[in-house]
Amino acid sequence: MQVVTGEEMRLIDRCAIDELGMNEEILMENAGRAAAQEIERLYAPWGDRKAAVLIGKGNNGGDGFVIARTLLETGYDLDVWLLTDVDDFKGATRYHKDLYEQFGFTWSYWSVDNKTEIRESYDIIIDAMLGTGVSGELREPYNSVSLSLETTKADVVSIDVPSGVPSGEEAVPESAVKANTTITLQAPKCSAYLYPAKHYYGKLIVVDIGLPTKAMTSVLEERKQLWQEKDVRLTLPQRSPSSYKGSHGKGLLIGGSAAMPGAPTMAVSACIYSGAGLLTAAVPESILTSVSVTNPEVMLRPLPERSGQIASEIISTDFAFESYDAVAAGPGLGRHQGTKAVVKKLLSDVDAPLLLDADALYYLPELEQLIKERRAPLILTPHPGEMARMAGVSISEVNKHRFTISRNFAEQHGCYLVLKGPFTIVTTPNGTQFVNTTGNEALARGGTGDILTGMVLGQLLQKDDLSSAISNAVYLHGLTADLAVKDDFHSYSMASSDLIRFLPLAFRSIVSSL
Repeated sequence: MQVVTGEEMRLIDRCAIDELGMNEEILMENAGRAAAQEIERLYAPWGDRKAAVLIGKGNNGGDGFVIARTLLETGYDLDVWLLTDVDDFKGATRYHKDLYEQFGFTWSYWSVDNKTEIRESYDIIIDAMLGTGVSGELREPYNSVSLSLETTKADVVSIDVPSGVPSGEEAVPESAVKANTTITLQAPKCSAYLYPAKHYYGKLIVVDIGLPTKAMTSVLEERKQLWQEKDVRLTLPQRSPSSYKGSHGKGLLIGGSAAMPGAPTMAVSACIYSGAGLLTAAVPESILTSVSVTNPEVMLRPLPERSGQIASEIISTDFAFESYDAVAAGPGLGRHQGTKAVVKKLLSDVDAPLLLDADALYYLPELEQLIKERRAPLILTPHPGEMARMAGVSISEVNKHRFTISRNFAEQHGCYLVLKGPFTIVTTPNGTQFVNTTGNEALARGGTGDILTGMVLGQLLQKDDLSSAISNAVYLHGLTADLAVKDDFHSYSMASSDLIRFLPLAFRSIVSSL
């Protein structure tokens, strides 16, 4: 399912109308009816509920007229309030306003005198005031209506986007409508996967309004799509009964220090549980026992160390990288010259897919030339703070412009970039983006990133399409957290290592349906 900005959606609409010959009034009819049917489904049985539709000018208002007409024809108790002069309606919106009236239905103008009625008289309020074309703080009368909705006991259902919420990465005005549910048309908008905008959407429901695939594919230059369960099912490699350990990849994971032995330990466990056939963990000699006790299956490679950290002399170590199908480094390394030496060696010598995470990302701004010279796949998995350092911007900027910053970096550096956080974004070197749809606040704790590193490495070893392997690992990582808090844990009270025992359940939930 594609994710779009408001401008991209308008271009898709114009393509369908101007180039493919679809009728704008019919498209609006399809949109309004699809939204009305979803509202009926949400509130069935309707009973004695009373609803209001708030209509502004523009196409969103036209959708509102279709919704109101459809629900009234079904017999629901519903009032329509206009927030703009009737002469402001143009084109398809004007057509559906006239059709609404020809059916014998009436409307009223909203005024400040009605705000108490709007707030207190309805069980459901349908927000069809403003769509994706607005920016900045709401003007009157929309601002006053939005303020009234903040204290209503009614369920607020917004159409396409909550009024005032931008569709892209722009700032969310304080005056924007906060919906309980948003029914978005055809394709979800980027802001639904960004904070704080997500708080305004409430529950997000996407309805198909019949826009042709050709209109979508011919317009979209920046490919953004949700990565969902069906995508994992389609792309997760099936394992042959005749396979052997070498069939499922030979991996190398480098990390750890005396201060952080748990990071590589969790990464190794996650990698083993994510399909790895053979795994070698290269860690400082002082933590070999710590890693092996938890993971007896892993082969161990002691590394030279100084003061509990990998020593710079590692640069002369022969790893025989050519014998590995993928390599990962970062968990628990720490930030010191030994880490820099590790990263330089890996960027220069590894010809297989290379994953860098955590402290292995710290020195990348100093190693730009090695990144540019690298020809084999490079996968980077930063959280927003690490992304900010890599991109030379603030953490605030990263969180505001997650799509843009991650795409620009991946394209400029020719790498796969996994920008972690709520709705983790996987970006390929050509700028295609996949938005993850799993996970919860239980992942907001130290160690979960190390687990993701192990999972991505495990999936890379399956020798599948890289972007699918990475996106599948990210999806399953979030799914383990969803399963953990579903029955066994509360997001407050669990440890990162608890996630590992839910990995078999996460994989089984996908594989059993293949």
